[in-house]
Amino acid sequence: MTISVHEIGKMPNGETAEQIVIENKNGHKIGVTNWGATWQFFKTNSGQDLMVGLQTTDKLWDQAYSVGDIIGRVGNRITGATFTLNGKTYHLKDNELGNALHGGKENFSNRMWDYTLDEDTNSVTFTTTMTEEIDNFPGTMPTSVTYTFSDDDEVALTFSAESDEDTLYNPTSHGYFNPAGIETDARDLTLQIHSQRRLELNPEDTTPTGNFLDNADTPFDFNEPTRIGDNLAKLDGPYDVKFDNAFELSQAADKPAAVVSDPKSDRSIEVYTDRNAVIFFIADPEVAYHEGDRQWFDEHPYNAIALEAQTLSDAINHEGFGDIVLPAGKKQTYRTVYKFNNLD
Repeated sequence: MTISVHEIGKMPNGETAEQIVIENKNGHKIGVTNWGATWQFFKTNSGQDLMVGLQTTDKLWDQAYSVGDIIGRVGNRITGATFTLNGKTYHLKDNELGNALHGGKENFSNRMWDYTLDEDTNSVTFTTTMTEEIDNFPGTMPTSVTYTFSDDDEVALTFSAESDEDTLYNPTSHGYFNPAGIETDARDLTLQIHSQRRLELNPEDTTPTGNFLDNADTPFDFNEPTRIGDNLAKLDGPYDVKFDNAFELSQAADKPAAVVSDPKSDRSIEVYTDRNAVIFFIADPEVAYHEGDRQWFDEHPYNAIALEAQTLSDAINHEGFGDIVLPAGKKQTYRTVYKFNNLD
């Protein structure tokens, strides 16, 4: 096991971005950076990269698809960038169609994190503190995320936070995975999500309506391993039609919530989590820079998927979605594990 640190350049605000590389005994490596506590790559010992990541400071600074980001205080969307807690209404800094996406404009992703290394556990822990002045959420909230890379090829993400006031906390990771390799078409991957139903979304801005929809016999049925492209072809939409949906989880405690597999290499990534949902998103993140360019998209198709484990979207505004309130003085910890299989 080894951990190394490399400077990757200056961010536009003058801060220095560093990359931490953790290698396990099998020779596989993960790379993360202190800017946004972002997960940049997973490379096998043969050099095959199984994640889409951003390697330069300009891309890390200005990106549309939260590539590799640690997300918070609250993942996905808060409708109207507004919520009420303890009788007080809070207005967040909206950043998408009047809603707060992934914590609003000033979120976990857009800041430099401190970090400490632990070579005994092959891990790095990033820390930062959010205040109401920064993001309009109540309370001063120190928070951390630890990446631990085991010799069993598991990457565990442990999220933790504590606040001096009641606040909201629903973090996640927005890593983009492709077990076939990042230059292949993600439609050929097989996906399984242990889920019987998903959130119904408003078509104009994909915020939850408050209702659930059954997945069975629809393009959203991934309860059994299914080629992603087969279900994607059943959807109507724009030139880059995609899944961007919150799936309520129904797996047993010792079973993966989701599995994405490459039938050709037999590589797979299993997702284990203590959360009640997974957001499944498929994209080529570079399409954000080629908006509306059908020819470019045809030449550069979907190349990865995100599986974001979190509490159901907009839970603070919908009864029955889950509790994302972090009471003052209480430490809350969540854990998600990505297990990489058949790498050699």
